[in-house]
Amino acid sequence: MNFRLLPALIVLLLAFSLGAACTGSGGEAGPSTPGTGTPAATATPAPTTEVSLVPGPTQTIPPGKEVTFQITPGYPSPFTHDLTITFNGGKGQDYVNGIALRVTKSNGEVVEKTLQPRIGDAVTINEAEGDNRVEITVSLVTGGSYKVTDEVVKVP
Repeated sequence: MNFRLLPALIVLLLAFSLGAACTGSGGEAGPSTPGTGTPAATATPAPTTEVSLVPGPTQTIPPGKEVTFQITPGYPSPFTHDLTITFNGGKGQDYVNGIALRVTKSNGEVVEKTLQPRIGDAVTINEAEGDNRVEITVSLVTGGSYKVTDEVVKVP
């Protein structure tokens, strides 16, 4: 067999293979006649989590890994009805991998933020007048997540 023709034969077969894949008759690329197209997809709403102002159970972080937070309603401005959450540190601050905050406002709006595990790092939630459910979940580098705070805070 002549091996000089082998590369040309491979290129020719490859071209036929690619050309055959592009000759479908699905009607997607060309005009379609009425009634023969695919039905349009309907948008379905994304599943939502239930909004509740009722606090749930909390978990205790293992001994030696405790951290604390300060929740201050009306700070820094009582006129804009702010709610500030501050990381205060603790024995386990070096074990904290991440801090997730979830605040459910009295109007049903849910605000999700994160805090850095640095003493004094704070997040301010604006326009939080009324009762607000504050949930704080701490993730540790040793594994595991703990919901350490779940309480209702009233912002004047």
